[in-house]
Amino acid sequence: MEARHLDDHSHSDDRILDDHAERRLLSRINDSMRINYQLITRTSAMKDPYDSEFALPRYFLLLAELDEIETVQKLTLESLETEQPAIARVLQLMNQKISLLTGSMYDSMVESLLPTPTRVNISESGLSFYARDRIQPGSHIHMTLSHPNNDFHLAATARTVYSEDEDLEGFRTGAYFISLHPHDRAKLAECITQKTKDDAHLHEYELPDTFKPE
Repeated sequence: MEARHLDDHSHSDDRILDDHAERRLLSRINDSMRINYQLITRTSAMKDPYDSEFALPRYFLLLAELDEIETVQKLTLESLETEQPAIARVLQLMNQKISLLTGSMYDSMVESLLPTPTRVNISESGLSFYARDRIQPGSHIHMTLSHPNNDFHLAATARTVYSEDEDLEGFRTGAYFISLHPHDRAKLAECITQKTKDDAHLHEYELPDTFKPE
């Protein structure tokens, strides 16, 4: 599957500023995610984020492959439910087993292999995260992100736009995506939509400020 390039380096500075304004209007969420990143060249940033050139963690590759298999099976299941219900039932059971397998493997690797979760603010067009070291604005990076609830595992290339020192937290770094698979973009959008709905639902049960203890 070919990655989608979300950046055109031939755009003018004015167009880039317009793109940044547009990105601020997109739905975004704050969540804890496990993230790996590495500096890359501008040329490499235009490549498929799953290219063998990049050092993709083995745990990430395995989880991403299982996630893609499950997605394909779900799409197949939708077309078979009315035409061949017996086969659809088999696929449904396989999907359940894949979900259990993926969740079990994810849980077992959390403490030994996966990086510590960090707070990430993410949208379909970019993200901000805490980096261990300062990443020069304008740099290109390759990253893998794993949602702690196993909702998605995606790889992307991005370009950094700012890096702010926040003492013990590290460097708050903002970047926008350059190459992102449509499948990963869809999974990310689905997660953002669901998280936004969940937060809105919880907000309905919050006490008004006048009733909260000071």
